[in-house]
Amino acid sequence: MTQHQKTATLTAIFSEVLANLAFMFSEDEEGATPSAGDVWLETEIGYHGPQSGTLRFWCTREFAVQLAANLLGIDPNDEDADTKSTDAVKEFMNIVCGQLITAIHGTEAVFDLTIPRLAELSETPQFSDEEGPHSSTVFVEGQRLHLRYEPGA
Repeated sequence: MTQHQKTATLTAIFSEVLANLAFMFSEDEEGATPSAGDVWLETEIGYHGPQSGTLRFWCTREFAVQLAANLLGIDPNDEDADTKSTDAVKEFMNIVCGQLITAIHGTEAVFDLTIPRLAELSETPQFSDEEGPHSSTVFVEGQRLHLRYEPGA
């Protein structure tokens, strides 16, 4: 698979999982510029087997709450949406990682996924305007989301 195909595959899986899992759809145009008050989360999941790799995902806490609300079928202002937001992002990453492994490595080999780790960032992450061969940025409901795949050695 070429680098361009991997990026297109990453973006397609990213968008498809959001649409199918949480009824959240990527937008063609950029959303709002992140503000200094936004709380950002970074989630990481890895896999090991015949090949290995890591996925990293950045989103705002606001997006995570909306994701949880959509998954649970509740109002984003419901307390459960906030308390379950980190679990929602971790589950999203489990699904994206599984889909990506199958797309890149096929269905024959067996892979072990790591437990997703999530951290709240102390400042807004800096994203390059130029997408690398293993990164994808989409905008959903005015929120910028960034996913990066790092193949193992």
